[in-house]
Amino acid sequence: MRKSTRYFQTALLLLGITLLLWTTALLFLLRIVNIFDAYLMKFPGPAVVFGAMLVCPLAVVYLGVKMIRTRQLAGWLFAGAGGLLFVCFAVVIGIPMFVSAMTPETPKNPSTPRSFEPQVGLPVFPGAEGFGTRTVAGRGGKVIAVTSPADDGPGTLRAAVNDPSARIIVFRLGGTIELKSELQINHPFVTIAGQTAPGGGICIKGAGITIITHDVLIRHLRVRPGNKGPVDADINDAVSMLGQRGGPDGAYNVVLDHISASWGEDETVSTWYGAHDITISWSIISEALNRSRHRKKTHSAGLLIGDSSYNVSVHHNLLAHNDFRNPLISEGGTHDIVNNVIYNWGVLPAEITDYGSNTFLNFVGNYFIAGPSTNRGPYEILFAEGNPRIYVQGNLGPHRPDPNMDEWNLVGFGWGEKGVAPQAYRSLSRYAAPHISSQSAAEAMEIVPARAGATAPQRDAVDRRVVADVKNGTGSIIDSPDEVGGYAKLAGGTPPADSDHDGMSDEWERQIGLDPQNPSDGNGDLDADGYTNIEEYLHFLSSQGRSGSSFAHGSQD
Repeated sequence: MRKSTRYFQTALLLLGITLLLWTTALLFLLRIVNIFDAYLMKFPGPAVVFGAMLVCPLAVVYLGVKMIRTRQLAGWLFAGAGGLLFVCFAVVIGIPMFVSAMTPETPKNPSTPRSFEPQVGLPVFPGAEGFGTRTVAGRGGKVIAVTSPADDGPGTLRAAVNDPSARIIVFRLGGTIELKSELQINHPFVTIAGQTAPGGGICIKGAGITIITHDVLIRHLRVRPGNKGPVDADINDAVSMLGQRGGPDGAYNVVLDHISASWGEDETVSTWYGAHDITISWSIISEALNRSRHRKKTHSAGLLIGDSSYNVSVHHNLLAHNDFRNPLISEGGTHDIVNNVIYNWGVLPAEITDYGSNTFLNFVGNYFIAGPSTNRGPYEILFAEGNPRIYVQGNLGPHRPDPNMDEWNLVGFGWGEKGVAPQAYRSLSRYAAPHISSQSAAEAMEIVPARAGATAPQRDAVDRRVVADVKNGTGSIIDSPDEVGGYAKLAGGTPPADSDHDGMSDEWERQIGLDPQNPSDGNGDLDADGYTNIEEYLHFLSSQGRSGSSFAHGSQD
């Protein structure tokens, strides 16, 4: 009888431990309380936790069988419960872990900088600079007009993106496009020209854009997924670029220029799975949502360059009101971080995690400005482990307010508590990367807030408010768009006349000597400069911005 009692008590204890672990896991998955990931995955750690969730139910089954043999009815309950929990572990945790373990890892970056091969060919648009900017994108492809704000169907942005042809996507309407699922760009050679929208321009709401192909150009588009859409918050980025493991081709030769990305719940902008040859320029990455729906609860993350991505240029961007990852460079590669303005980070500004001693970074002319939400302790550029090599020149911030101070003063080690990083991690020469026309940090502070983001046909109220925060030292990290007035109301506008449906306004065609009745002249090259006529029109619209003429954009309504 004593042995039977001992079986009962031990089985009850092991069952209780298993149920407790499953309860914390379910609370985490349901976004109620984050004990499982925040604490148990750190101590005692995943090996112990998952081991207990596997072994304890088997032990309960074993003890249950022992009790059945001694004619204890409770044995059937223990054996059944233990078996059920074992099956749950196998289905919910074990099989996904096995599949993940069998999936090939993203190839690691080499331990020396990749050889730099100068880019050849035309910039994707005049003045485009950085890795991947010699892509042709949609040049020479057909023109597809977006005429419907619906999520899917004829005339929608999703239908245009899903067309497998080389294509230039223009907009015959302004306003907000609310997505029901993420917008995947799977087919290469595409230009998405947000500057063609009339009225207040275009905003993507409800979900973000995922790029898993090559030769992509996106300009003057707002992507603000928010926290009320259908996408799982743990993958709810505004824009993500996934390398070959994310799809058949993977993201490379991708240029994001003058986009406005905000209100993401995971990262706001990210590269992953070895995405490479990417430029993010003249954009605003702001207000990543903090305590929203993400399972980790606190997760206001700006820009992630991770999982062996390489050859990424990040220049002339405004990163504002993001708690951390401003940016985060993880798992190596050569990256060029130039003339960005980073305002009002929370716990961490620029972070580096270097597990393979394969990270080679240029930080040049960036301006770090503390704000109301900023934790004043961490250094502007920091890392806690590994062997990164970092070239710094002309950056300004709280730890280096004076350009006459040592350039290295704003690079910290050990998340800042150990002071300035050892000089051993400092590179005295800049790593080879495509040329970027740069200014001093002080000059960047003037021109980046003035020009960054989706400015054509005009800036929206969200970007105007964020830029005003930078200038006035105001604003804060937010949990929900509702805290700052929600989505801007964008006028639909009236598109300019385009009789031949070639994507160019009739008036502009007449002014430069084209025929507004000829649908085939868009892919001609009137001035023989290498850019097609429709590209020239897109460049013109981009240069107009807020002051765009009526024949270019139609009426603003």
